[in-house]
Amino acid sequence: MASRFRIGTALLGAAAALAFSALPAQADVIVTPDQGDQPQGEKVVLKEGVGRLPSHGERHIGTSIIRLQIEGQKDTKIYAYCVELPTELKDGDHLREVKWGEHPNTNFNKNAGKVLWILTNSYPGLSMKDVKAKWGQDFDEKETIAATQAAIWHFSDGSELDMNDRRNSADVKTLYTKFLEQAKDEAQPKPTLEIDPASQSGKPGEKIGPFKVTTTASEVKLTADLPEGVTITDAAGNPLAVQKQGDKLAVQDTGDKVSEFFVNVPAGSKDGEAKFKLSAEATLQLGRLFVAKDKASTGPDQVAQSLIVAQPQKAKVEKEAKADWKAGVVPTTTTTTSATTTTTTAPETTPSTTSSTPANPAPGGGEDDLASTGASIMWPLLGGLVLVGAGVGALFVVRRKKAGA
Repeated sequence: MASRFRIGTALLGAAAALAFSALPAQADVIVTPDQGDQPQGEKVVLKEGVGRLPSHGERHIGTSIIRLQIEGQKDTKIYAYCVELPTELKDGDHLREVKWGEHPNTNFNKNAGKVLWILTNSYPGLSMKDVKAKWGQDFDEKETIAATQAAIWHFSDGSELDMNDRRNSADVKTLYTKFLEQAKDEAQPKPTLEIDPASQSGKPGEKIGPFKVTTTASEVKLTADLPEGVTITDAAGNPLAVQKQGDKLAVQDTGDKVSEFFVNVPAGSKDGEAKFKLSAEATLQLGRLFVAKDKASTGPDQVAQSLIVAQPQKAKVEKEAKADWKAGVVPTTTTTTSATTTTTTAPETTPSTTSSTPANPAPGGGEDDLASTGASIMWPLLGGLVLVGAGVGALFVVRRKKAGA
C-alpha cells in the first residue's frame, strides 16, 4: 500500500532548539570520486570529427562505472556514468545533485530522457542476469558497460561509436545500436529532497507560504525555531491537528505527492523569522545529475566532469529554509537552487509567488549483485518535524506516495 504525506504538531522541550543552531545551511547531496575498485568496461573507439571528444583528443578511450562517495557518509557509495566527455574526473572534484536543466551542455539537456532510458535498461540499473534476459546471452559485463557508456556519450556529447574500427568488438557495436534505436524519453526523476521556496517574506496577520516539499523519502523530519504564537497551518489557515500514534504523531492522509505548509503569523506580532531544517533518509534516484559544486571546489583547473546516477542509492539529506515577517513590508519569495538565489516581489494585494532560476554551474562539471543495492527506491525514514521556540514546538511529518524505481 502506498504511503502518503502526513502532517502533525506536538509540544516538546526547549532543548531541541539548541541542536538546531549548529546545523549547516543548504546541505545539498555532495559527492567526490572514489575511483578504486570500480567496474570496468571495454575500451571504445569514437568516430573522428563527430561530437565532442576528450580534451586530450584521444578517440580510443576506457569506459567504467564511476564510483562516488557522498560527502560526510563514507560508507555510502554511488555508481554513475559520465555525461561530459571532454572533461576528466579528478579526485579533488566536488559535485552536487541538480536537476537536468543545470547541466552545462545543452545537448545533454535535450536528450536527458533518453539517457535515463538507457540507464534503466542496462547495467547496473539492471543486474547482468536481467541484461542477458532482455538483450541476449552474448553480452558480458565489460561489453555492456562499454556499449552503455558509448550510447550515453552519443546523447550527452553527440559522439558516435566508430563502426568501421575493429577495436570495437562486435557485441559492443550490436548493443550500442540497440540502445540508440530503442531509446525513448523518460521523465526526470524526483529530487532527493527539495523545499521550494527556500525563503519567503510576509507581514503579521497573514500566512506565509506555501512551502512545498518534494522528496523520494517516505518521511521528512523538519526542525524549526518558532516565536511564541506563530503556528504551522494548511492552505485554509487551519492549525494542523494531530492524533497520537505510538511515540510519533500523525494526521489524516493528504494524498498529495508534494506536501505544502504555511507559517501563520498573528496580527500585531513583532518583526521576526522562523528558520526550518528538513532532514531525511531518501533515495538518490537513477538518472539524477551531478555537476561541479562551484569553481572553488573543483581543484586547480576549476572544471569537473558531470555524472549521472547509474543505480538508486539511499542517502541522508538536509535542506534549510526560512520565513520572516515585518509590519508594512511587501511580501517576497526566494527560491534557492544551491548556488543562485532569485527574489520575486509581489503586490501586497496578491498571494506570494515563487520564481525559480536555474543556477549556472561551473563549466565541465563489479559483479552481478552490484545492482541489488538499489533494488528499492524507498526506505524507512526518521519520523517527525520539531518546531521549537521559547519552549514551545511543533512536529511536522511529511510522508509521500511510494515512488517507482
